[in-house]
Amino acid sequence: MAGIALLGAGLFVKEAHLPALIEHKANLRAVYSRSSASAQSLVSLAKELGVSPTTIATYADDDSQNSLSSLLIRPDIQAVIIALPITVQPAVVRQCLAAGKHVLCEKPLAADIKIAADLIHIYETTYKNQGTMLAIAEQFRLDRAFTLARTLASTRIGKVTHVHARVWSNINPSEDPNRWFETQWRKIPEYQGGFVLDAGVHFVALIRYVSGLEIVETASLTTQVHDYLPPLDTVNAALRFENGVAGSVSISFSSRKQVFEFSFVGENGSVLILGSKNDGESIVVLEDVGGTVLSQVAIQGKGVSEEVGAFLEGVRNGQMDERLDPRQAYADLAVIQSLCEGGGLVSHL
Repeated sequence: MAGIALLGAGLFVKEAHLPALIEHKANLRAVYSRSSASAQSLVSLAKELGVSPTTIATYADDDSQNSLSSLLIRPDIQAVIIALPITVQPAVVRQCLAAGKHVLCEKPLAADIKIAADLIHIYETTYKNQGTMLAIAEQFRLDRAFTLARTLASTRIGKVTHVHARVWSNINPSEDPNRWFETQWRKIPEYQGGFVLDAGVHFVALIRYVSGLEIVETASLTTQVHDYLPPLDTVNAALRFENGVAGSVSISFSSRKQVFEFSFVGENGSVLILGSKNDGESIVVLEDVGGTVLSQVAIQGKGVSEEVGAFLEGVRNGQMDERLDPRQAYADLAVIQSLCEGGGLVSHL
């Protein structure tokens, strides 16, 4: 079984990646963080979840004897999962690829499409042919609810003619402390788009995955309602798809009204994805052309568990799941960057 290292010890690693690795009985050999204290906190959590801490080594930037470079020369570690700040990740990905490690990197692929394109070029021209694999952890493409929606959209509703999405929430730390907002690199983002880029890339992935269509052009209006969510927290946009279909997407992190709603309308019916009050659960609805509900099911998506499982399987068999392909992640990033910049033709590799 391949040895795995976790790079990053933040909230998402502790609540999602680590439990997923334990669920899949992965061979976790090491953890890395910027500080020894945070790396050790991850080992302590692993112990609470039933993993022997003696099998997990810690590495950190403040430990000169056990740096990231020291971790990457270990022959018993074949793969890494990276969950670091957006601006830091691309350089760490390159370092890991150069060390011959298979990589699962959190989304978005990079802070902008130029950095992402450079990274993909280096990967495809240098490391891919050596058998080293780069995968991007976009869990919405492996979420069970969205996978069902994709199947229904491709088999039950005919040609897609309309796609519309609304994702509204309200990040207001003074009323309801938000765990994700409390991350310093999110409070003062050094990347365009702020929360709209960081979280919005998920919603673009969902639209592209379920519809099976590429977005080729956007036109958007952006605004910043909350002064603590720079540089923008709301975008309302029109989308044009490769088959000429027009659609829309509205994303806001400053709305008093909470909405999670995606509509995929076809010639013979429609598929709806609705948010649920249960965390991690989505409701998938199939309607006929007259609006009669044919089926409705609530599903716990378990996207992170599915993506980690797919990555581990890819490492085992040498063939990575195409839903984790970095070119898919590039396409997601290109659309959300276009939305944040006011729209235009969407860049494609």
